[in-house]
Amino acid sequence: MLKSRGRFGRNRRPKRNFDIRTAVSKFFESIGISPEKDLRYPVLYHYTSTYGALKILESQKFWATAHDCTNDKGELISANAAVFDVAQAWRKNLTGLAARALDFFLRDYDREGIAKIRTAYLACFSIARDDENQWRRYGCNGKGVCLGVRVINEPGPESEEVFSRLFEVVYSEEAMRTWFSGALGKTCLALAKYPSTNHNIRCTLASVNGLAAFASITTKTPEWSSEREVRHVTMDRFESGVTPSVRTSADGKEIRYLPVSLRADGKLIALDEIIIGADQDFDEVHKQFEGVLASKGYVEGSIEYPKFTQSSASSLREQGKVPSCNGSDLLVKLN
Repeated sequence: MLKSRGRFGRNRRPKRNFDIRTAVSKFFESIGISPEKDLRYPVLYHYTSTYGALKILESQKFWATAHDCTNDKGELISANAAVFDVAQAWRKNLTGLAARALDFFLRDYDREGIAKIRTAYLACFSIARDDENQWRRYGCNGKGVCLGVRVINEPGPESEEVFSRLFEVVYSEEAMRTWFSGALGKTCLALAKYPSTNHNIRCTLASVNGLAAFASITTKTPEWSSEREVRHVTMDRFESGVTPSVRTSADGKEIRYLPVSLRADGKLIALDEIIIGADQDFDEVHKQFEGVLASKGYVEGSIEYPKFTQSSASSLREQGKVPSCNGSDLLVKLN
C-alpha cells in the first residue's frame, strides 16, 4: 500500500516530508466503512435532545467531540492490554525498520498511552432504532428526538486537513485482536523494505501509534454492547493537528469539538426518519421540525426529507430511571 519510486528516506525533497503521513492516513481511510462501497447500514440513528437535534439541522453539522472529552473514559483504555500483547507478538517476527519502531512503541506504551498520540473527534450513531436504552442515555429520557440518518451511496466530504470514516464499535476483545493484528502486520510488512533511518523510524512509530489509537477508540467493553454503535471518526491528516472549537458544559468542563459535515458540496443531511420521544407532544415537536426543514430547503418527497413517527418505547419519564436533561447541555452528548 505504501509506495515510493525511490528509497524511502533518502534523497527526498523537503516538500515530500509528509508523504508517509499521507499514506498512513489513506490506510486508515481504507479500513473504515466507506458508504460508497459498503451499505451494510442503510440508516444510522442519533439520539439527542430536541434542542440538539434542531441545532444539528440548522447548522447541517454534527458536533464531533474530542475523545478525551467524552463521558466514558473506559473506552480509551479497554483495548490497551490486548494492543500491547499483539505488538509484542509481531515484534518477535520482525527485523529492520518495523522492529526498531515496535521497540520504541513497546518501551513507551505505558508512559505515553495510545490515546495521547492523536485526538480523534467522535460523532456517534447506533444501528438500533427506537431503542429504550438509547432514549434513557441520550434521548432525554423520552423527551428528546432520534434522527434517522441515511447512509448515502456517495463519497463524503474531502479536506486537506482532516479525514473522516465510519467505524463499527466492537465489544469483543477477540475481534479487536484479530483486526489490530491484521492492520499492524500489513503496515509493518509494507514498511519493511525501507531503511532504518531516524526519520523513517519516527514515521513508522507514528503509523503504529495511529493504529493503536484506532483500536482503542473503536473498542468498548461488553457492558456497552446494547448501544450497537457506529462512530463517525474524524482525525487530522498531519501531526500539526487542527484547531477545535471549545464550549463549557453545565458542570464547568471544557469540551473540545469539531463541527463535521456528513455529505460533500453542501448537500443536506439525508434523513430517513425523525422519531419524536414518547414523552413529547408529537404535533408540537413535528411542527417545530417542519419549520426548520423548510428553512433549510428540504423538499418533501426527496431523499433528504424524513418521515415523522413517535417512539413506541414505553414512557420512560414514568419509570423514573434517569433525570430529565436540560436542553443545550445535551449537545455535549453528540459524542
